[in-house]
Amino acid sequence: MPLTVFVTDGDQRPALAIVRALGRRGLTVIVGEQQPASLASRSRYCARHVTYPSPYVDCDAFDRFLASFLARERVDVVMPVTDVTMHAVSRNQEEFSRHCSLAVPPFDAFDRVTNKARLIEHAAGCGVPVPRTRVVAGRARLSAALNAIEYPAVVKPIYSRTRAANGWVPGTAHYVRSRSELMRVYDDHEYLAFHTSLIQERIVGQAVGLFALFDRGRLVADFSHRRLREKPPAGGVSVLSESVPVDPRLRDHAIRLLGSIGWHGVAMLEYKRDRRTGDCVLIEINGRFWGSLQLAIDAGVDFPFLSYQIARGLRPQPPLAGQAGVKSRWLLGDLDHLLLRLSRTRAALGLQDDAPSTARAVFEFLKFVQPGLHYDVVSASDWRPFAYELERYIGGLCQSARQFRRHLQVSPAAVKV
Repeated sequence: MPLTVFVTDGDQRPALAIVRALGRRGLTVIVGEQQPASLASRSRYCARHVTYPSPYVDCDAFDRFLASFLARERVDVVMPVTDVTMHAVSRNQEEFSRHCSLAVPPFDAFDRVTNKARLIEHAAGCGVPVPRTRVVAGRARLSAALNAIEYPAVVKPIYSRTRAANGWVPGTAHYVRSRSELMRVYDDHEYLAFHTSLIQERIVGQAVGLFALFDRGRLVADFSHRRLREKPPAGGVSVLSESVPVDPRLRDHAIRLLGSIGWHGVAMLEYKRDRRTGDCVLIEINGRFWGSLQLAIDAGVDFPFLSYQIARGLRPQPPLAGQAGVKSRWLLGDLDHLLLRLSRTRAALGLQDDAPSTARAVFEFLKFVQPGLHYDVVSASDWRPFAYELERYIGGLCQSARQFRRHLQVSPAAVKV
C-alpha cells in the first residue's frame, strides 16, 4: 500500500510542486488548506483535500486540528509549506512525531534563522557577510539610532509574520531614503512601532538563492538559481528564474550557518550580490520550501522526495548537481510584473538605472517558448491547477476594476449660483 504524505498550505505554489513530485513517485498525497479548494488540491496527483482552521487567524485551533488529524488518520509524513505552518509543526514536533515522520528543524534552530535579529548575530559569528544593521526595540527607541543610519536603508520587522493574540500579523520591508521617510514608516505601521525591527543598509544587486536540505546537521543536497524577473520589479517574489551552479562559498556558508545548529529539513538562503563589491551578502533565511521549488525539480534535484526520504529515516542518494541553465516561469506572476511596469514609472517602482526599458519588458514577456524554459503551474498533463489559478486571477482583476470604478464615482456637490 502506498505511503501517505500530508501537505499543508495547498494554495501555495511550492505545495503544488510537492504534490506533483510525490504523486509521480507513487505516493498518496493529501492536501490541506483553510478553504474547501486550493491550487494543489486541483492536481491530478492529489488524492484528497482537507479543510482546516486558519493557522493565520486561530493558531491554537490549527494546532488542535493537526494533533487530532494525525492521531486519527493514517499519515506517514507531514510536510508544512509556509513559515506559519512550519512554526506550528516545529514547535509541536515532539507530539506530532508520535503519529508520523517529520523533516523539520528543532524549534530553537528554526527561530534562530527566522528571527532576523538572531540570524544577523548568528551569521556574524559564523563569518558570513550581512548588511550593516541596527536593531530597534519599537518606535520609542528609534531616536537613539537615528544618527547612525545611512540612507538609503531598509526597515523590516524581525519576523515576516508576528504572532499576536488574534493570529499572525504580516509585516513587510520598507525602503527609505531619508530620516523623514524613516520616521513616517514607524508612525504608519503598528508592527514596527510596537515590536522589534531592523534598520539595514540597502544592498543593491542581483538576488541569489541557495536552497539546501540537511539531515540533522549534515548537508544532503543543494541547489542555486538567479532571479531574472521579480514581483514587484525592484525586488520580491521570483517570477522568472534560472538554475546556476552552486557557489562553493555559499555552500560553505550554509554548512556553517545550518549545520552548526543541527538543521533538519529544507531551507532557503537568500543573498544579494553587492553591485559595488561583487560579494554575496546574506539577506535572510527561510526555514521552509520556497516559491521557485519547481525549478529545482525540473533541474533534477527533487527536494520533496529527498525530504520524504529524510523524514522516513532513509539515506537518499541525491544528484551531484542540478542542471544549470534551466528556467522556470510563474506566468501570472510574470504578468503582474509586466502590468506594474506598464502602469507605473521607474521612479515609483524603485528601479535602478540599468533596469530594462518598458518596451524591453514587453518584448521579454512575449518569449513564451525558449530552450530550457519550464512553467511552474502550467502543465499540459496536469492542467486543472492553472485553470483554478487563472479563474481566481481574473476574479481578482474584476474585483479591482469594480473597486476602482466606485472610487471614481463622486457624489453631486451643491453648486452656489
